[in-house]
Amino acid sequence: MGLRGARLPGVVLARMAALLSYATCARESEARSVLFGANTQGAGFSDSARGKDGKPREGFTADFVREADNESPSLTEHLEDGAALFDSGNLPLAGLGVEAQVAAVRARFLELFRAGRRAIGVGGDHHIKYAALAAVSDAFEDCGVIYFDAHPDCALDEKLYFGSILHHAWKLPRVRPDRTSLLALRQVSAREREGLRHWKPGIIHALDFCERGVPGVLDTLCAQLGPVRRVFLSVDLDGLAPHEVPAVEAPYPGGPTLRELLVLLRGLSRRYEIVGMDISEFIPEYDPVKLTALATARLIREVAAL
Repeated sequence: MGLRGARLPGVVLARMAALLSYATCARESEARSVLFGANTQGAGFSDSARGKDGKPREGFTADFVREADNESPSLTEHLEDGAALFDSGNLPLAGLGVEAQVAAVRARFLELFRAGRRAIGVGGDHHIKYAALAAVSDAFEDCGVIYFDAHPDCALDEKLYFGSILHHAWKLPRVRPDRTSLLALRQVSAREREGLRHWKPGIIHALDFCERGVPGVLDTLCAQLGPVRRVFLSVDLDGLAPHEVPAVEAPYPGGPTLRELLVLLRGLSRRYEIVGMDISEFIPEYDPVKLTALATARLIREVAAL
């Protein structure tokens, strides 16, 4: 497939033979939302059984999600089509060191933010999250962060790895813990508890979705974000209930459903400008029926259409 549109972005992208069919916008310059894949690697492995073998992540460029969704195409639930979404392919990260990977992903997010596009980056491991938040710090003075994850990733460690992403992000000039909400939190290590006590971010526990319902969670979330006009959404797929996204590295019981998350995002879009989203921690080899891939694709479509 040739390029859909004459303008190449400032960061060179590897266009894939099979892009997301739903994304029918012909040119990036005309899109409201832009999708790209970024198969970041090097953030390490969790203590889950799926991470202990030490094997390199073959994993998640966004191609598995594209393929699964293209096999089972759909509009959004409210029948929006993909005319405002452009799929720009994948960043060429293979063979790069961690710093170069982070720099490339950060530059791509920043380019899209500055062009007024909603950036949707699909990883990859947790390095995509730090790169995205670094670009948020570069681009915006008043952007809140919603960190949707079963885990807080805020260990007080000078090494940038999966367990310390927010510790490092909160050192950035314009990513503030008091403008960050940890959404769907339910599994915290002793080291991460120290990080939470040190930084004091907003926290919404997974059980809050049951006890308070989505409207109550939305009110709490907005109170935690404070007086910002924009929000960025960082999604670790293990934040969702594992029966909906089983193919993640560190699944943990008790998360909210995709339906609850989508309703929450619709409410957020009526109060804030949603500037972008990253998605991480999907392991395709654990997804034989492609349920996690389809859930991811649906999340992409719904966010792009907000």
